[in-house]
Amino acid sequence: MNTNLKISNVTKIYPGCVANDNVSLEFNSGKIYALLGENGAGKSTLVKILSGVIIPDEGKIYLNENNLKLNSPLDAKKNDIGMVFQHFNLFETLSVFENLIIDSDEQRESLREKIDTIMKKYNFSIDLNIPVLNLSAGQKQKVEIIRCLIRSPKVLIMDEPTSVLTEQETSELFLSLKKFSEEGILIIYITHKLKEVMQLCDEVAVMRRGKLVSVSEIKNENVESLANKMVGQNLKTIKKKKAKTSSDQLIKITNLNFTSEDPFETNLIDINFSVNRGECLGIAGISGNGQSELFRVLSGEIISEKNSIEFNNNYIGDLNPQERREYLMAFSPEDRLEQAAIPQMKIFENVALNNFKSSNFFNNGLINENKIKEHSKKIISDFNVNTDNIELKSQFLSGGNLQKLIIGRELITSPDLLICFNPTWGLDVGAINYIHETLIKINEQNKSIILISTDTDELLKLSDKISVIHKGKLSKIMNAEEVTSEKLGILMGGAD
Repeated sequence: MNTNLKISNVTKIYPGCVANDNVSLEFNSGKIYALLGENGAGKSTLVKILSGVIIPDEGKIYLNENNLKLNSPLDAKKNDIGMVFQHFNLFETLSVFENLIIDSDEQRESLREKIDTIMKKYNFSIDLNIPVLNLSAGQKQKVEIIRCLIRSPKVLIMDEPTSVLTEQETSELFLSLKKFSEEGILIIYITHKLKEVMQLCDEVAVMRRGKLVSVSEIKNENVESLANKMVGQNLKTIKKKKAKTSSDQLIKITNLNFTSEDPFETNLIDINFSVNRGECLGIAGISGNGQSELFRVLSGEIISEKNSIEFNNNYIGDLNPQERREYLMAFSPEDRLEQAAIPQMKIFENVALNNFKSSNFFNNGLINENKIKEHSKKIISDFNVNTDNIELKSQFLSGGNLQKLIIGRELITSPDLLICFNPTWGLDVGAINYIHETLIKINEQNKSIILISTDTDELLKLSDKISVIHKGKLSKIMNAEEVTSEKLGILMGGAD
């Protein structure tokens, strides 16, 4: 089948923001298209318009010359447009088959036959009867794809599809997408991983500040040219210098265990590692293998045995986060909107949430608001947060600017150790570049980092040593120079 999707003069305006500014694009089946842009560039708004989540103020959408009225996600499905979102929309305790039939009107028997045919055709090996919670991230994604394929889509939109996949699972996904494309499904691929664009896609459209700024063939681009188009300027290359050897141990984890009563959490089993001053220890792993639990134990959200964590010659396993901060530890959690900041609070109020004794935010039990505001202005200036209004509510900052504020809030007090979890999750290339540069500077100042991340490229770029967490167990510590992304992918999948 031949499919033509045309976006004509689409505009979407929010108060104080033009999300899409007269955007016109055309896609044809037989090719895989990348849609790129920084956070706030307008790409998410555009694909939400295509999937019926958002209604444009102006403009039209044509599919094979038919003018579509996409007033809801159901309208998109009826018009053969499918979308696989970055975060899986699956019921963990239901079986795979129950998830696949939950929004279908077909008879169970005929639907089962259709699903079996799809799985056989694309070599998707999944037990339909097991609960989704027992699946790997790659298998869950296949379930989402099968749910779209059941409806025989003409258009398939993939939103950050490899954010939780191993190298092997990513390779399998690419093979599937190429096969879909060969069979006539029009694929639009959204990602921040420019290497993936170069490997997979045929054409690329770049958006910036709501406008379409470039459409080109991949053969005429490279990673650097795409990054520069996204940010509108030449990005400097960030490269970590070889770490100076240090024998000055800063933190040591000994026989750390965590057993949860929650069946959806991962138990930590006999965790042992140490980090010296000036080092970055990277911890890789597929999402859901104990990273969240490890971060919470290291930050003090979960209390462990006192002697399980030794920091700067002090046993701190039984201390809470605030008490650990007084020993000059700092923390940047994965979810910046739920764990690191309160979106409805102003910038300076969020800065006050990180209160060291050295910050002098309180005098004799009273809040020193002037001191907090002075501190906030310095963070905004030193960490390139794109606003000068400390009275602005944090919810109005972009993801990249909020992340810079959070990391700046942690680092302005000059801690000895920063523990960060997916610090560039969902950020655009410009914000990623800035945060990577900031983390490298920390090590150069003889400060240490524990970097928990699902991004193997990030880990290989920033780490001096790397380990992999799988089902709550940590692999041996490896020198980063001796590790490849392929080796990390094998370990992340559970192989020795």
